[in-house]
Amino acid sequence: MSDVCLDAARRVCEVAAGGSLLPGTSEVEVEARGVEAVLAVRLDVAEVERRAGEDVPPLLDMGVLESLLHLPAGLPVPVASLTARERARLRRCPKGVLERSDGHVMRRLVRPLDVDVVVVRTARPVRSALLRAGRFGAYAASVVWLDDCADSTELLVMEAGVYGLGVVRTRADEAPQLLVAPRPSSRFGHTSAGWLFAEQVYAQLLGASRGLLPTR
Repeated sequence: MSDVCLDAARRVCEVAAGGSLLPGTSEVEVEARGVEAVLAVRLDVAEVERRAGEDVPPLLDMGVLESLLHLPAGLPVPVASLTARERARLRRCPKGVLERSDGHVMRRLVRPLDVDVVVVRTARPVRSALLRAGRFGAYAASVVWLDDCADSTELLVMEAGVYGLGVVRTRADEAPQLLVAPRPSSRFGHTSAGWLFAEQVYAQLLGASRGLLPTR
């Protein structure tokens, strides 16, 4: 990883989010979707602690997540009301995801976290930074962080605006400057693709000692 200063990254996330982040937000540096990025995340503390206590792994099966979305969390649903495809998918669930009793099934699993802002850092206003940040635009407000950049940024800012990406520039001893605000994204946030993204980030956090998740 790039050993980014998370305090500086938090200030960038705050500027990109309009001046402040939601309570309970933490900044983490992860590699997601093949890109090193800083994410502003909010944990569902109860769910994370439940998973840690019951040793529930991240769920990275898109088909299973899609079927789980059709089940209300915490409410029993008759198994007979499910399609054959849904029943087959739900049989792939690991422990701690579902509770079965008396011909009913109840979803216990919920998202472990929400990602509000994704920041991709670069020292130059190059199009590849836009492409990297654009990989997250469907799931969260996505931002290119121009860190101590002295080059002209007009073209990058124009192109970022076209794609709904934000651009924040930082310089030594100066407050972060918002060059263009990111477009809030909800295109896939509440779909199985958005849930899978959250699970992938959660898996990254589990695989590293970041002091953010509870230990078993």
